[in-house]
Amino acid sequence: IAAFEREFVEAQQAAYMETCTEDDEIAERMDAGRHALLQRGDNEVGPYQSPMEDGMQHFHEWYRGTMNPDRPRA
Repeated sequence: IAAFEREFVEAQQAAYMETCTEDDEIAERMDAGRHALLQRGDNEVGPYQSPMEDGMQHFHEWYRGTMNPDRPRA
């Protein structure tokens, strides 16, 4: 495809980069939101979709404990 359909490849790459930019913006906003919640002492992480996200609860508990070691873990 790369040798014969250059326009297709360029369109795919442009779409991929657009998605990367959008995903980066979402991640930055989510990180800022999580930081604001942590600073307020709020915990809004769920709901978790079991079983695929079961590890997320463990991760969030670890993350909160690491970022704020003076606060007791849930």
